[in-house]
Amino acid sequence: MRNINDLMNEVYAGNGVNLTNSLALSNDIITVESNDIPQNVNGGTFDPFTEIEIKELKNDDGYLSHGRNVRVKRESGQYLEAGIVSKNYLLITNKEVNEVCSEIRAESGMEWEHDRIFFDGKRFRNVYRTQSLQRELDNGDVAYLMFTELNSYDGSQTAGFRIDFMILVCQNGMVSPKYGWDSRFRHSLGSVNWQEQIRAGALALTGQRKHLQMEQFAQACNTLHNPLDMHKLASIRRNHIQKLPNLRYGEIMTKYHDEGGSSMWDLMQAGTSTLWHREKMTNADFNNNALFVDGLLEYGKSQNLS
Repeated sequence: MRNINDLMNEVYAGNGVNLTNSLALSNDIITVESNDIPQNVNGGTFDPFTEIEIKELKNDDGYLSHGRNVRVKRESGQYLEAGIVSKNYLLITNKEVNEVCSEIRAESGMEWEHDRIFFDGKRFRNVYRTQSLQRELDNGDVAYLMFTELNSYDGSQTAGFRIDFMILVCQNGMVSPKYGWDSRFRHSLGSVNWQEQIRAGALALTGQRKHLQMEQFAQACNTLHNPLDMHKLASIRRNHIQKLPNLRYGEIMTKYHDEGGSSMWDLMQAGTSTLWHREKMTNADFNNNALFVDGLLEYGKSQNLS
């Protein structure tokens, strides 16, 4: 029976990493070619496709830890620790995820345009949009699809991709775990065939599911036509977006009032504009976007059922 080190050597060799034995991890570096890198909307000094260094951890007495140190190279040439991971952590580079997802988009038969790339040294999101599949809403706005590549170097985020939505006129990204879908895998040796796992989920881009999800999302957006008053705003805040940080809620309400908002859809656009077009985005902005979008859509649905 093969031990864990033998299996890891086989896996990482397949990903372009030379591991001759467990101790070789201390000096190996994954080098990724990167050309024409889009501006990182995180605002940090991180090339999303930068070199990655993996080191084993040792105590002062020479005891070898079960954990490993993943570090990413900054533009300054110095390395920053991305996180501590276990020995059975399957490290996939952002570039590898990008290459597989690029093939998936090409095979979808739709035309994709790059929107933004995010990398904070740990978590990676690379966003594309397409108008090949779109749906006009009752208010005249047009919704279309958004494709986000996902990865992390510290285990805080599964890898793969997800499909969400964007509004044409303002290009506000709308992350919706409820109405979108994803194809992901965990960073473990049980996901050695991760490319096949991702491709299995990509079938939805070539089948009828994308039309069904888009239709359901559009119907949900169409429930946001009613006017808002202070009572409804209080109910939304208290019962549907209660986990949204106070600072972000305040920014959204300022945007809503500055734009002369009066309806639930106006609030939705104020929120997604605030969270999607920040000068320096964080991973929390994407998560807050999902919380806000699905929370408001849930409220709209409840109003139309009452």
